[in-house]
Amino acid sequence: MTAVSRRFGGHRVADAALVGAIALLVSVAFSWVPSVWFDEAATITSATRSWTDLARLLQSVDLVHGLYYAGMHVWFDLVPYSPFTLRLPSALFIGLAAGLLTYLTSALANRRTAILAGLIFTVLPRVTWAGAEGRSFALGTALAMVLTLVFLAAWNRGAAPRRTRVLWWGLYGVVAVLSTGVFLYLALLVGAHGVTALWTRLAQRHFPADGTGVRTANAGLWGWLGASAAAGALLLPFALTVSSQSKQVSWIPPIGHQTLYDVVVWQWFALNPTFAAVGWLLVFIGIGVLVARARRTPVSHRAHTARPGLLAITVPWIVVPTVGLIVASLLISPLYSPRYLTFGAPAIALLMAVALAALRRRWMSVIALAVIVGMAVPQYMAQRMPEAKQNSSWNEVADLVAHERATHPAEKSAVLYGPVRHHPAATSRIISLSYPDAFQGMVDVKLKTPAAEAGTLWEKQYPLAEVTHRFDGVDEVWLVTSDKQDWRPSITAKLAALGYRLQSEWNLTGVNVLRYER
Repeated sequence: MTAVSRRFGGHRVADAALVGAIALLVSVAFSWVPSVWFDEAATITSATRSWTDLARLLQSVDLVHGLYYAGMHVWFDLVPYSPFTLRLPSALFIGLAAGLLTYLTSALANRRTAILAGLIFTVLPRVTWAGAEGRSFALGTALAMVLTLVFLAAWNRGAAPRRTRVLWWGLYGVVAVLSTGVFLYLALLVGAHGVTALWTRLAQRHFPADGTGVRTANAGLWGWLGASAAAGALLLPFALTVSSQSKQVSWIPPIGHQTLYDVVVWQWFALNPTFAAVGWLLVFIGIGVLVARARRTPVSHRAHTARPGLLAITVPWIVVPTVGLIVASLLISPLYSPRYLTFGAPAIALLMAVALAALRRRWMSVIALAVIVGMAVPQYMAQRMPEAKQNSSWNEVADLVAHERATHPAEKSAVLYGPVRHHPAATSRIISLSYPDAFQGMVDVKLKTPAAEAGTLWEKQYPLAEVTHRFDGVDEVWLVTSDKQDWRPSITAKLAALGYRLQSEWNLTGVNVLRYER
């Protein structure tokens, strides 16, 4: 057995499986505690409607998330919706990404580096957030790992027969189309792979053109170019349609003084500046270690091999998507949001692992890893608090309504949904969408057209004056509304004219809940 084959055997798969399982458990633990919030409600309303209604929605809005919504639709067909089942796929994808990162690193470095990379990735604040979020960021990160593995596998077939090379680069193109279709910004990772390909080819420029390394690098560079061009052509209609729906990202602020903080802290070390400072220090130490190793590599070895190294893989993976998104935001329209680059977390973790693995003694690496985990714990705990997601208290609202309805049963109940804080396009009806059991059987007085029938994310409503007849036979009325746009005085006055009197009022984070009786 050769040294290369031994590296691909042994503990590699077992280590990847173990680290992946740890990452899954870390992500899934207490993921059911935080309340659902606005972005997750968009997943719920899209994925729980019929296939026909979902297709109609994607014609006008959110096509960029279409494949993710379709996947979640299938998931909810298998497993009924709950906040836990909403987030479980993301935990699974983070586990997969951690396992694949360990697997990839073990092919390019030693076992210690591979395990450290997977474990550091597991506790990065951006990763622990994505693993408990009912959105596509965890899936995008897993796809980034798959895309990178296929890229390297195709590259390593540079000396294989032409048919084999074409098949592997064709597979890369297919994965690139799928990945970008799931999360559009993964196209930036394809661009990063192009930089890796060019970097690796330029590293061979001083060697004879008929050498094995040069031929392999040429085959890899042209293979990437052909696969990415084909993928780009196939994705062009999709990209143009998504760009026509750009109002969905109108909330993104322009590039400004805050952007540097977003990149350095928010992007991968969310709300943890101390972790960010240590993390970036380790990243740069890792780069230094890899540069030093490259200089010590014998020239004869570099002349005969042209495999992309860790440095050529990780640095473009971090830099190209970040710079590309910022430049696009400056030239076109604001597109940069730190969480959109979650898929760069594996590269950050890998470089940090290189730095820790360079410590002379294994116990030193273990202690350093323990320190990193310790820095991650406060942020992890904050992410698992009930109001961790945009201070959302929707689960508390639902629990309150369910408890009060059980305590004060009424023959017929109605509900008025007011504004929801931070999101003027929606109403507090998204609370009942997220926690339907608490509001089951209540008359939605102002509802005109459900979102699924309207082909929009959110429902259409009547003015209250047009639907007063819906209060016939109603014993109690609930008002659920934002604490910022205060509907309480006007609704109380209008209901008083219909014979209702305010009985109870609760003020929760961001939401006022009122109960009236007649």
